[in-house]
Amino acid sequence: MQICMVTSAPLPPREGIGYYVWNLSRFLIGQGHQVQIITRGERGKPGWEKLEGIPIWRPRFYPTYPLHVHLHGLFVQHLVRRLETEVDVFHLHLPLAPAIRSKRPILVTAHTTRTGAGKIVRVTDWRSLFTRLQVPVSIQIEREVFASADQVVTVSQGVAIELEQYGLERKQVAVLGVGVNTDVFRPSEQGAPAPAGETYVLAAGRLNAGKGFEDLIKAMGRVVTQFPHARLSIAGAGPLEKQLKATIEHAALDDIVRLVGHVREQARMAELYRGATVFAHAAHYEGLPTVLLEAMACGKAVVSTTVNGALDAITDGGNGLLTLPKAPEQLAEAISRLLGDAGLRARLGRAARRTVEERFSWRVVGGKYLRSYRALVEKADSSA
Repeated sequence: MQICMVTSAPLPPREGIGYYVWNLSRFLIGQGHQVQIITRGERGKPGWEKLEGIPIWRPRFYPTYPLHVHLHGLFVQHLVRRLETEVDVFHLHLPLAPAIRSKRPILVTAHTTRTGAGKIVRVTDWRSLFTRLQVPVSIQIEREVFASADQVVTVSQGVAIELEQYGLERKQVAVLGVGVNTDVFRPSEQGAPAPAGETYVLAAGRLNAGKGFEDLIKAMGRVVTQFPHARLSIAGAGPLEKQLKATIEHAALDDIVRLVGHVREQARMAELYRGATVFAHAAHYEGLPTVLLEAMACGKAVVSTTVNGALDAITDGGNGLLTLPKAPEQLAEAISRLLGDAGLRARLGRAARRTVEERFSWRVVGGKYLRSYRALVEKADSSA
């Protein structure tokens, strides 16, 4: 089959949805299929190139907020018309992908919804103001995307429930999950010595509002009163970096919390997971966070807030610990509990790895997509 992905995420990938699209594409190619990806044009990037053998199209993109997705969609639609004779399925990834029309089947993956994500946007600067203004426009775009789709799937039960607000019945939406490369993201070899260095809690993700990094920084202020040698490392980059640095400085935690920046290489990210004592995810809203599953695949004991997909992946006390969002004191308590109990960490870590192997490997999730593609193509061919 020939599959064309459509996404708003930059490539090479720099954040969760971008990695999702990229890794799904690599899985499909490994299964003998052909994939190309349409994304936004970027200054300094060519309109077409091959990255690791995958054709990448970057139609023109102008930041004409809040109508930038509509304008970009005109260029995307023109490209879709050119490509559709050589494509079996178009696969759109929301949020912020434009609606398209095609004679070929269209599958849509809703990673999150603007209805859900819009609730956590706080206006603190011009960037967050643009985001807030964009929310009603984005919701309308999502309605248009769903109306043109032959099938809608999503990554978690929570997002599937949110889609009911768009008029989609729960039985219409398949939950396919998030895939993880379990060969790259794996526990340390049995019998290998523990990583040298300090005890650290790891967090990862794009430095955006709503990711809960401020809560985690506050939580670490409590944790170090009980575990003075503990440190927090935050891997990621984004518009909140300056504000987080100010939060760290204001809390006098410069020696406790470090921002390690964006880690592009998966092998390097896997090393960070394996070296951590605990992984913490403090988001206020998520679809199903890839970083959480990657940490679990590496056999880490994880703490997560009770946001959408985390509830699909984690059973509190079974393969991780859950806390309420926006509750730094609960985060601190859960992290401290894990730091002080090596036996609990080991038990939760083993169970976390099993969860990912059984339900969230690309072999499992990618296989679900292939069955969906085939069903759509067969239906389209039978009705032609």
